[in-house]
Amino acid sequence: MLNPTDTTQANNSNTSTLRPLGIGEILDTTFSLYRKHFRLFLGIAALHFSGNLVVYLFGRFLPNFPLKNWVTDLVDMPFGLISMGGIIVATATVYLGKHITSRDALQQTGHRFWQMLASHLPWSLVFVIPRTVVIFPLVYYALYTEIIESISVLFVFARLTSVPFSIDLPMNWEVITYGLISLVTRSGQRWIIFIPSVLAPFALYFAVRWMFASAVVLLEKPLIRRAFERSSELTRGRWWHVGGMLVSFAVLSFAIQRIVVGMIGFIFMLTKVMGETTSMDILKWMIMYGTDSSTPLFYVIMWWINLIVGTLIFPIWIIGITLLYFDLRIRKEGFDLEMQVNKTAAIPI
Repeated sequence: MLNPTDTTQANNSNTSTLRPLGIGEILDTTFSLYRKHFRLFLGIAALHFSGNLVVYLFGRFLPNFPLKNWVTDLVDMPFGLISMGGIIVATATVYLGKHITSRDALQQTGHRFWQMLASHLPWSLVFVIPRTVVIFPLVYYALYTEIIESISVLFVFARLTSVPFSIDLPMNWEVITYGLISLVTRSGQRWIIFIPSVLAPFALYFAVRWMFASAVVLLEKPLIRRAFERSSELTRGRWWHVGGMLVSFAVLSFAIQRIVVGMIGFIFMLTKVMGETTSMDILKWMIMYGTDSSTPLFYVIMWWINLIVGTLIFPIWIIGITLLYFDLRIRKEGFDLEMQVNKTAAIPI
């Protein structure tokens, strides 16, 4: 619930009257809010960047041990989760014509961190399962075959197929699941790689059905179980619409990040900043995420470019999902949320 002491009346031009929005209007409003309140969202996303920086430093300076990747991802998770929650709170506030600072948005999320964690972990787990369906065969292929020539082609195919599920999540379940798969398959139980394929249809269903659980936890403050029930109520009868919007935000985020990273890479290539780097090196990076690099300098520069651009892109899908949450409330509940907010000085949910 937005705290009235943390918000004040501001310019109401963003949302003079809340009404149902079409797909194009939601996309347009997403980018409009991000552009108008760029400094607000940038301040919140900076926490996410800090988490990625911590992971980088841990990966570089910590000695190698079996659970190193798991430890670094667990350290990074609170940064990304609070940043995600802050973007949800900030989006709801400015969309309703109020004012809020980055610090206030992050503080409100921090007060409900454990509830946010409990709502996000199940959703993020079911969300990455469809993505891992196309990645696990690659892992198996790379580990248990000696035919190396086709791995690049397979990797590109897997990456492109997983684009609809490529949004940046605070909890990287893939690293954890890949580690478990590697441990189990190395002991001979290779049948484990088929489990994600069996679970994928169910995971996809719940990935859409539970998509608003985190927003509900922050804006309505119910019990955790009620948050998932509430999200299911909002998506009932609108599953395809909500799923389509989720895929749209994922594809848009992926495309924007890859294009911007590629353009900056080409500029650096032309100015010889990255040494003897070719256009093929840039294209390989854009598609294969740095698995193929010609020089260490090229790898370091492109890694940092990708991190900075990814931080700037991070708020887009969260803003969009929050706007979709409001759109479904307006459609299903049939009342003007803004009017009731003005009456109660808080979001009535």
